[in-house]
Amino acid sequence: MDGATAEDTVDIDHQTPEFVADRHNRYHELRERCPVVFNQHYGGFWMVTDYESVAQVARDNETFAHKYEPDAPDGISYMGICGVPRPSYIPRQGVSEIDGPEHADLRRVLNPLMTINAVESNRPRMEAVSGWFLDEIVEAGAADLVLDYTTPVPAVLTLEMMGMVSSNWQHYADFFHATSSYEPSDERYLSAIAHQPDMWGELRDFARFRRENPADDVTSALVSSPLAGRLLSDDEITAIMWNLVAGGLDTTTSLVSWGLHHLGTHPEDRSRLVEDPSLIPAAVEEFLRHYSPSETLTRTATRDVELGGREIRRGDVVFISWVTANHDPEVFDAPDEVRFDRDVNKHLAFGLGGHRCIGSSIARIESELMLRDVLSRIGDYEIDADGFKPYPGNLLMTGVVSMPVAFTPGNRSGAIDPFV
Repeated sequence: MDGATAEDTVDIDHQTPEFVADRHNRYHELRERCPVVFNQHYGGFWMVTDYESVAQVARDNETFAHKYEPDAPDGISYMGICGVPRPSYIPRQGVSEIDGPEHADLRRVLNPLMTINAVESNRPRMEAVSGWFLDEIVEAGAADLVLDYTTPVPAVLTLEMMGMVSSNWQHYADFFHATSSYEPSDERYLSAIAHQPDMWGELRDFARFRRENPADDVTSALVSSPLAGRLLSDDEITAIMWNLVAGGLDTTTSLVSWGLHHLGTHPEDRSRLVEDPSLIPAAVEEFLRHYSPSETLTRTATRDVELGGREIRRGDVVFISWVTANHDPEVFDAPDEVRFDRDVNKHLAFGLGGHRCIGSSIARIESELMLRDVLSRIGDYEIDADGFKPYPGNLLMTGVVSMPVAFTPGNRSGAIDPFV
């Protein structure tokens, strides 16, 4: 950390409610002033806000490690998210916090289950689940699009992918959304955190069940496939499951929710998609760029390296902002505008390199399908502005807590109950 100078040093507590509430403007200011800047808080760390530097960090997993290993044998303390304490009973977080040969082996196990072809083969099931949840609200002419639709559809599909009982979707959705969408002082957040050990135990118990009762699902693949020449422990399997379930439940929900909010507040864009549904995939890419549900990531430098003209030292913590990189005017024309006709959209919403989001194909296809279904069946929905509630402040995720809407009532499609 002695590579920082007075000119590239700031004193910002990025965990305060004031910073979190205005974080997008603050990140933009940093990008314009000094895209790679050293922050003295929390033991000191580098904040990286421009596209080129964020991409450099994301691509180079050997130099910028994403693992959590405070007592690593190489003498570096890989602490994960700067300034955020980690519960002692939660080990490293599966896919996202494993590096090296184990990570490569894990990706080889999971990648075949999450390719575009694999996801497309599940499209009929996705359509059935989406159709049924819309059937549950279409006749009423009013609903909460987040609570009644964008939350349950990805939750059910994620649990089914894991091999778990999908009728229990609300139990998991309530937990993971509470830990992302409420401030740490909120009673709902505190209540969820208090149940975190129980949730961990439930996932671990299911992993143990699958060891004895394998099936054709992700959990079975995890418990039966060796990584780096050995089978993973129960806690390692649970950490991977935690990572996959949390990602599947929250990120797609956040993306579709913000997309529907944009369309509900920009009628010209909504009309374009209603009239020409072939634009929906491009709209999903633009919503990914503009809203970037996964906002930030923290890595640790494993060697001295230059980044954005700054000298990063071995052991330094590096905090990157995907959302600010996705709004860099050096890469995106009119970055603060949502444009469905961008010729090239090289957004970083799914990351880059070896840790690029393994569920990106799932997120894309689910999001396209869900936007299409809403626009075709309740496309005239109007948002209750007073009832709309985005996440109050979260450095890691951006999402929507609730979004009440009214629309012209329609007819049920006859989709089969997914829980029968």
